[in-house]
Amino acid sequence: MCRISPLLEEQIADSPWKLLVVVTLLNKTAGTLAIPAFWRILARWPTPLDLSKADEEELVSTIRHLGTQTIRAKRLIALSRSYIREPPSAYDLRPSKRPSLSSSNRRGSRFFDSSKNTKNISYPATPISHLPGAGPYALDSYRIFCTTHDDPTCEEWKVVMPTDKELIRYLKWKWAFFETLEWSPTKGPTDTITVSYLTKLFVELEDNKLST
Repeated sequence: MCRISPLLEEQIADSPWKLLVVVTLLNKTAGTLAIPAFWRILARWPTPLDLSKADEEELVSTIRHLGTQTIRAKRLIALSRSYIREPPSAYDLRPSKRPSLSSSNRRGSRFFDSSKNTKNISYPATPISHLPGAGPYALDSYRIFCTTHDDPTCEEWKVVMPTDKELIRYLKWKWAFFETLEWSPTKGPTDTITVSYLTKLFVELEDNKLST
């Protein structure tokens, strides 16, 4: 089967800080602009400590072409400072502010606490939920990529239901390749893959390669 083009989130899954930085840049911005800016930031400020001490005006100048540069610069500096003060830990889950998911998806998560009342429970707590910039895209990306990087046997990715088109495309490929199952962002895994489904998925992945 055609291999989906590796997402940047997959390549930096060893660092939740880098993940949050790139998500901040990708928010409402094309990857063709945001990703080069991400590498420039890392070249200038390669660690959370470095970025926490960044000159705001210099950072604003670095990302000005992305738009909302002042807001993003402040957020990146705040993120880095928070990351140093309270680094994420798998043993210290933080409440998520993201809207609720269906109960079936919550129960499947390794971060779901089945001992609590599930009536109005929110998106699962995660180790990064307390950090600035930890919105829906960041939380989904963390659960799909970082948990698997930390523990290759972890199946947290199987219960994530993202709305981002790139994450959706990635999970379609991963479900088909590793589990031989069709997958929908609204229903999750459904039927065993068919030739028709694989053909459509192949075309979708190839079209995405050509457009990126």
